[in-house]
Amino acid sequence: MSDPERDAFIAKLEADQAKKPKVGVLPSVALVGLLMALFFAWQQREDVSYFFSSRTPIELGAEGAYQFERAQPNRYVQMHGVPSARGWYVDEVEGAFVIVGVNDTSLAVRRRTFDDENRRVGDVRPQPRQNPFFARGRLLSREQAARYEVPLSEYEKWSGARVQWVLLAEVSPGKDLLSAGLFVGALLFAVLNAWLLKRGLSKR
Repeated sequence: MSDPERDAFIAKLEADQAKKPKVGVLPSVALVGLLMALFFAWQQREDVSYFFSSRTPIELGAEGAYQFERAQPNRYVQMHGVPSARGWYVDEVEGAFVIVGVNDTSLAVRRRTFDDENRRVGDVRPQPRQNPFFARGRLLSREQAARYEVPLSEYEKWSGARVQWVLLAEVSPGKDLLSAGLFVGALLFAVLNAWLLKRGLSKR
């Protein structure tokens, strides 16, 4: 090989080495994407766990015969109780809800409001219905229900009771397709970025 040919060959190798990966994503960008996807999937873990949990409710009992020793966080449960005289309204993306305590328990229930509870006089909401009720839904520990800390604390100050559990009424397993889809999407995005990261590093 002549000197000009050798120089041209070396120049071509150097040019090839200087090229960016064909996938067009730098390893640093792929790494950030991977970490973000894994973090998002981790945040969704409890919702996904509940999505695949048993659809047979755990019976927590009724007035005078509660069985809270059977309570398990992030599980489907059912119970009967008498609501507290006061309730705390919360407006969420899914609609309007009210949080009421259950007399003689350490449980609060978040349920959807009835039509008559949505009528306001100025900024004043009506007293929630006082009928004894049957509730079935997702049971959360106090720590898992941190987004309701303000109304729960206000209920505790008013009642003197301690809230240990929060029941999200009418929230059953296998229904939250959005959370399950987001979790799967995050995992797929993580796999894609892991592949891009590996490919990008190999190109360097």
